[in-house]
Amino acid sequence: MQSLFNDLTAAVGAEHVQTDQEARAAHAVQGVAPGCVVAPGTLDELAAAVRAAHEHGAAVVPWGGGTQQRIGRPPTRADVVVRTGRLSRVLVHEPDDLTISVEAGMTLGALRAHLARHGQMLPLDPPLPERTTVGGLIATAADGPRRLGYGTLRDLLIGITVVEADGRVSRGGGMVVKNVSGFDMMKLYLGSFGTLAVVASANFKLLPAPRATGSLLCRFAAPAQAFAAVEALHLTQLTPTAVEYLSPRALAGLAAGSAEISEEGALGTQTGSGGRPRAASSSVDREVCGLLVRAEGLPQAVARHLADIAAIAWRCGALETEELAGTSEAATWARAADLAQCAELAPHEALVKLAVLPADVERAAARVEELGARHGATAALTARALSGVAYARLSELDSPRLAAILEEIPGLQWVATDLPGTPRWGPAPQGVEVMQRIKQEFDPHNRLNPGRFVEAIERSL
Repeated sequence: MQSLFNDLTAAVGAEHVQTDQEARAAHAVQGVAPGCVVAPGTLDELAAAVRAAHEHGAAVVPWGGGTQQRIGRPPTRADVVVRTGRLSRVLVHEPDDLTISVEAGMTLGALRAHLARHGQMLPLDPPLPERTTVGGLIATAADGPRRLGYGTLRDLLIGITVVEADGRVSRGGGMVVKNVSGFDMMKLYLGSFGTLAVVASANFKLLPAPRATGSLLCRFAAPAQAFAAVEALHLTQLTPTAVEYLSPRALAGLAAGSAEISEEGALGTQTGSGGRPRAASSSVDREVCGLLVRAEGLPQAVARHLADIAAIAWRCGALETEELAGTSEAATWARAADLAQCAELAPHEALVKLAVLPADVERAAARVEELGARHGATAALTARALSGVAYARLSELDSPRLAAILEEIPGLQWVATDLPGTPRWGPAPQGVEVMQRIKQEFDPHNRLNPGRFVEAIERSL
């Protein structure tokens, strides 16, 4: 370790290499603490640090904001954590071309602030944007509620620079929207969980910020009514940018987070049965579920969407609708996105990601609720109702009960938890053998996040 420390110090400077117990504990991944933490500040320093680790046979764990480190299995080794926080610059921004290149350590919050000054946006809304980094988004293929309207990170990424396992710098794509011929190599790194390379920077296509936005929170007495509204909305020509189903516990969590806004009177107008106004502080005296729907675009189009969606909700039996705008709308959607965060989990809690056909979301939600009740756990589920992706927060668990639930849960993709001895990945996807061969080709000595992802999938079957 002393020889490795010397080489890392030569690569990035002594002040950016930490070996003290506090730093190592703060960067432990599911209980696996690294031997040291290194924070390069340039692409050359990043390449030199990874190269030094490779030459010493050390295992490298990339670390952005640390918000997704509970997903999947713990690494079998974590000799060096490579923090990307100092790699946080805007490299190139071409406002007229609607493209930008940023370093991997830039947080989504900082990127949003930069783009807002130019009237532009990168329409990604994962949990904890003030901590989530660009590199972490790519490594975990994180999504958010607006994937319905704008697609996922795959649709927005146009170029990437990475440092491979031996320290070699590799690039894919570029700074124009249509520039790929042959194999689109940069997409390999999406969702690779840091096992193929360390992301150094990324290029994105941007969109103009919408002129207007508006949202509705619709409450229903039963999930069947909420999903009937989803189906009715799907059959129209309306184009909302997000449609989130919130189970009763998820809706309660969203409401709990809005208490301060409600006290300040900033929530939008609520209407009860028959369209009569309802006070913002009112509550429904029963356990209800909800739909949170967002529209963006020209003011007239947003107004049309809100009116038509409200009418659909009433026809399907809504108890009340609440129109959101301004700061209350932004805060509500931030809380909705954070319902899928796994940076902070209680000792007896797990976050589970599901992926099913959009037509099967209702059955999947009901199944999660039923499994939780059968095994004495509580379940809060939020779902991209027209995209088929859902996140279930299961609480009041122990390892045997979580394992029993995971055996029957539909569409399981991954599990984030601190409970020991439980599966962390769903059934092996089609093409897992190809994924394993790619891992062997890119990282033949298994030095990048070893045991975290592809090698762990088969062990979770």
